[in-house]
Amino acid sequence: MIKRISKSATLIGLALLLVLGTVLIGGCAKETPTLPPTVEASIVNDYPGLKPLVDFVGEENLSVLNLVGFKAADKAMRELGFGKGDPDILALTDAGYIAKIEEYTTEKALDGVIMTSGLSRGKGNLANLHKAYNWPLWFAFFDKRSKDCIYLEPKSEILKTYLDREKADRDAALADFMKLSDKEIFAKIAKENIDAQGLLDNPEAWQEKMLAKVFGGNEFSIFTISNLWAMGLPNDFLKVAELHDHICPGLTSGYLIAKYVIKHFPTANPRNEYTVIAIPPWCKDDALIQMFETNVGHKRLYVKHLTKEQIGQLPKEAKNVANIIIRWEKGAESGDGIVVGFDWDKLFEECELERAWLRDFATYKWWYVRLKMDIAEMHYLDNPEALVFTIKEFEVKSPAEIEKLKAAGVNPLVELGIMPGS
Repeated sequence: MIKRISKSATLIGLALLLVLGTVLIGGCAKETPTLPPTVEASIVNDYPGLKPLVDFVGEENLSVLNLVGFKAADKAMRELGFGKGDPDILALTDAGYIAKIEEYTTEKALDGVIMTSGLSRGKGNLANLHKAYNWPLWFAFFDKRSKDCIYLEPKSEILKTYLDREKADRDAALADFMKLSDKEIFAKIAKENIDAQGLLDNPEAWQEKMLAKVFGGNEFSIFTISNLWAMGLPNDFLKVAELHDHICPGLTSGYLIAKYVIKHFPTANPRNEYTVIAIPPWCKDDALIQMFETNVGHKRLYVKHLTKEQIGQLPKEAKNVANIIIRWEKGAESGDGIVVGFDWDKLFEECELERAWLRDFATYKWWYVRLKMDIAEMHYLDNPEALVFTIKEFEVKSPAEIEKLKAAGVNPLVELGIMPGS
């Protein structure tokens, strides 16, 4: 009997030990400290304002060029006092179109501007202007309420240095670049009020700033596009201005000619069914390229110069001739065309300006006349007929007739009977 009790007690003791062990082990598990999750190294930890940009491009793709766009937008937001996505702010830059830092293209700077400022092409408040490949990279931000504009031009040699470093040690290059001050990054930071009326009221003062190149030589581009954008520049016109890099009366005349042709001489496929002969050429033809896709490369735009003697031979009704537009629609057995002109006389008279001012580059008059006429033409955007007119309508019965009109050595105005032959 005693042996049985001892055996049972032994079993019970073992069971108690097992239970106690489990409790003790559980208690120890609860007391074991939990390690914090590993924090990944990120430039955003030091610069939280970079988060939208980093989220957009990806940390692994972040570049010094992204950061210079961020730096420009961040400086502008502080100087002009605007918040992200402000619809009253216009950003202008040549980043990526086609400015380069030696061998480096600059399109990544656009992402820095867009993701930081909230300004974009889709919102109609970012203009990406065409400049030559070796033109300096620059940024400008315009407030249409105050008409203040800030211009920032990075130091190419600094960008080149950090872009070279980026190849070898990207993280270190990015971190060191972010530590640079604005003055270390930008060769020029200028803030000016560019209200059109103020410029026109006091042109001598602004002429001094033009000569000083306060905006790095981009003054005319910036103040024409900005002021007309503030007036309500249509998006298609903004795209026209991007190619031409500024807005002048000649460019606007082309936009009005395009609107006139769309209304009075339409076609379903302008790129393939229009042939445009610019005679004589001027800024207008960049507008037609953008609006119709009728460019030289597509063999849809041909340029014919008129000498002073030939212009003198034009009859009165054709002295403001601008373009010949030929339409041959798909499947048609013949085509037709129009010769259009632009009423410069009416515009100069309305603005009370002299044509000679257009060539007066020694004074303020050259930009004064263009800015004043730019503003006047804005009132005709929905009424192109007020300034654009048809000089002649004609038929073409074969492709050979079109070939002759656009051929080298042929004056199409003579062929169409508009002016006498030489």
